Amino acid sequence: MEAVYDHFADSGSSEPEINVLIGCVTAVTEGIVYINKETSFRLDTVCEGFVPYKGDWLEVVYSTEPGISHIKAYSVKSMNSRHVDEVSITSVHGRHGVIDNKIFFTLDSLKLPAGYVPQRYDVVNVVVVESTQSCYLWRAVSMTLAHRC
Repeated sequence: MEAVYDHFADSGSSEPEINVLIGCVTAVTEGIVYINKETSFRLDTVCEGFVPYKGDWLEVVYSTEPGISHIKAYSVKSMNSRHVDEVSITSVHGRHGVIDNKIFFTLDSLKLPAGYVPQRYDVVNVVVVESTQSCYLWRAVSMTLAHRC
């Protein structure tokens, strides 16, 4: 975990101090995202369309208040994300799989078109986020079949 900016607000202000935290998700349980044992935030307060998963690298804009165990997160986003087009699913094992031998996916957190079940050799377009998943550095968060002419 690394604090990139540790002070946005003027020190004389009564406003809470705004900070930016870069860290790796260690757990997500019952609507709480944990960056480490001491740092956590409520998922429902900030994440629209993106659900962090264990291993994801996040940038969290937050403030702290005395006596509160959770940080107050204002925005949460993946450190890095990108679109990858026309890559092949190289393996599927139960609810997990790998795309192009380098992108991890789990059906537990993957957005898919209605009725689509990923199969080995399918050619897909994916949105990926930086995430530490065993020997993989990317996790797919969205997948659609590529339409080839």
